[in-house]
Amino acid sequence: MRQLKSLLLGTALAFATTVSAMAAPITGSFDITGLFQAENNAGINVAFNQATAIDFCAAVTGECITDPGVGTGTGAFQVNNASADNTFGITDGQMGTVKDFVFSPFTTVADFFKIGDLSFDLTAIENSSFGTGNFQFLILTGTGVFSREGYDDTAGTFSFTGQTNGVDTTGTFTFSGASAAVPVPEPASLALFSAGLLGLGLVRRNRRKAA
Repeated sequence: MRQLKSLLLGTALAFATTVSAMAAPITGSFDITGLFQAENNAGINVAFNQATAIDFCAAVTGECITDPGVGTGTGAFQVNNASADNTFGITDGQMGTVKDFVFSPFTTVADFFKIGDLSFDLTAIENSSFGTGNFQFLILTGTGVFSREGYDDTAGTFSFTGQTNGVDTTGTFTFSGASAAVPVPEPASLALFSAGLLGLGLVRRNRRKAA
């Protein structure tokens, strides 16, 4: 019985650790805007319907200055429409940085964008592009993980919409982000909790054998 109590206590502590690690998810939504160029995998500016990569501009207005290479530089953006109750720690007008990236084929982009002490890892993406009339659009949607000091890593979504006049390869973009308010469990906490449950199962099995 003493062994069973010990394992039960271990399981309870593991569960408490897991819960406490998820006590403060990041919540809210926001939009960011800026300038970008659509590129192919050779780093050449192309029409949106031929693009496989995004090259963000160094400033949110004026001339578009980008870094050389494909998916290796960074650009700037401005925050708009941050929800009033967000725990992102951001406000309208705040500036941030975003990494250039290749979306076809896609690989995870760590610290895809940063605003203050908030960062977002882009882990999955789906893309579609289309043109209508004299305008071209590029739409990218995906999922990832928000991180901020003092908060739990939290699953989130994003939607990128780029637009140009159909002639220029530089266009404006709107990038909407939102947290799903679902904390991402820490591996160590999950392992501890699972170990407690496994131990409890073994004790029960041994008690049945003894009986």
